[in-house]
Amino acid sequence: MKNRKAWLSLLMSALLLMIAACGGNGNTGADTPKTDTKAQSEGESGTAEPQDKPTIKIYVTDNAKPVPSGDLLKDPTIKYMVDKSGVNLDITFLSHSNYVDQLKLKFAASEFPDVFMGFGLTQGDGALDNDLVLPLNDLIDQYGPNMKEKIPQYAWDAVTINGQIMGIPEPSSTTSSRLFYIRKDWMDAVGATEVPKTSDELLELFRKFRDGDPNGNGEKDEIPFTMREKFSWTGDMIWGMWGISPYEGIEYNGEIVPGFVHPNMKKGLEFMQTMYKEGLLDSEFLVNSSTITGQKITSGLAGSWGNMPESIYAYQKSVQDALPGVNVDVITIPTPRGTGYDGPVGSVNFPVNKTYLVMKSAKDPAAVVKFFDWLYSEEGQIFSELGVEGINYAEENGVYFYKENSEQEQQTEWRSLFKMHAYNETAFNAKYSGQQREKLQAALDIANKEGLNSLTMGMPAVSQNLFNLYYEFHEPAARIIVEGAPVDETWDKFIADWRAQGGQELIDEMTTWYNENKKQ
Repeated sequence: MKNRKAWLSLLMSALLLMIAACGGNGNTGADTPKTDTKAQSEGESGTAEPQDKPTIKIYVTDNAKPVPSGDLLKDPTIKYMVDKSGVNLDITFLSHSNYVDQLKLKFAASEFPDVFMGFGLTQGDGALDNDLVLPLNDLIDQYGPNMKEKIPQYAWDAVTINGQIMGIPEPSSTTSSRLFYIRKDWMDAVGATEVPKTSDELLELFRKFRDGDPNGNGEKDEIPFTMREKFSWTGDMIWGMWGISPYEGIEYNGEIVPGFVHPNMKKGLEFMQTMYKEGLLDSEFLVNSSTITGQKITSGLAGSWGNMPESIYAYQKSVQDALPGVNVDVITIPTPRGTGYDGPVGSVNFPVNKTYLVMKSAKDPAAVVKFFDWLYSEEGQIFSELGVEGINYAEENGVYFYKENSEQEQQTEWRSLFKMHAYNETAFNAKYSGQQREKLQAALDIANKEGLNSLTMGMPAVSQNLFNLYYEFHEPAARIIVEGAPVDETWDKFIADWRAQGGQELIDEMTTWYNENKKQ
């Protein structure tokens, strides 16, 4: 009965979306032209579909990139996948801007693929919640030797519910999703010879940034640490020094609670209160947009910030390009350990980047697993990262020469939709060299030695009222940091009121889901 009600609700939502789409006069996010080998083989092209290969129907986002159209087998990249995997591909690219909404419409109309791309097990499309997704344990055991060898346990855990593997994951390359970035050239300018290893040492470094004129312009305009508005993820490293990710599930007193409910949250609040009071934290951190934060960094005003490990060289290059004549050196550092805390540190681990879910209605689920298993093979990994030889790269005596510009020139950037592995050393060395490789490797090494697990990763979406409760902490946190409100008194009262006004219901739902689906 519960699934029936959920499905009816999904159907009504989809009908409303359809009505809204039909009522508009402009582009309403309709599908990108479908690339269907079977339809094309029966149409004007005359290209016959090979009869000895199974065909799988796939829904994917177009990633806001140009995608193939017309006869699939005339696209050399698609043809390569088909030839090497032994599986024909009937791909429908859906507009990235409203991908989930389009999935809802198609599922409500019973237009099911064999497999579709998600950003996790649940993203609001309703397939898993309505029992439309096929468990894959037996199929992977039989047809997925590369998956079993290449996919780490943390990625399997993220797509497993009650012992059932409910999706094919692309593992993250790192266990920690974000790191501290620091201007090493600023450290050199103020005489700091070692990276901070504790929260106290981090404060001391920020004080040197504030007072030592590290940007060398003779003005007291340095921002020791900047972050984005609404306590967004670029500030998570502060809480991470005490093992907290505010929005993610953590165990406390036998319950699974959002991170901000845990007492260690107060340690991070007290730290940020000190930073703000002493002029070490960007005074506009509550309102900085992503663009404004980036401008402060590239203009040479910021000494430290947080971002993904993979972005280190992009920041190095953007800051260097904006400051000609300055010997810029942007580095990533291990997360310092918070005073009085001895547990894991870092930012939350997002164990998978994307997940492919196989529908129970799939005509040949074994073919789906075989196709994705090929993508995990060495050949499949080189293809998904470097492309097709002669189009995107050249190879000589085992050395790969990657043509980065070819991706845009040949319109093959969409190929990343089929990258399913975490890290491939051959591809990494082909793509990156010199300073770029050095900085990226250093960041990946750090991120793989730290990180926080969320006990509610993969939990189905809660109701909107409960979802809104995740953000209630912003106002009291701002009062503590900016206005100097007493930490313990303010936060303890907020948590007590929050629990009484619906928070306990959210905690109960999180705890029940964890106990029923994840607890060992």
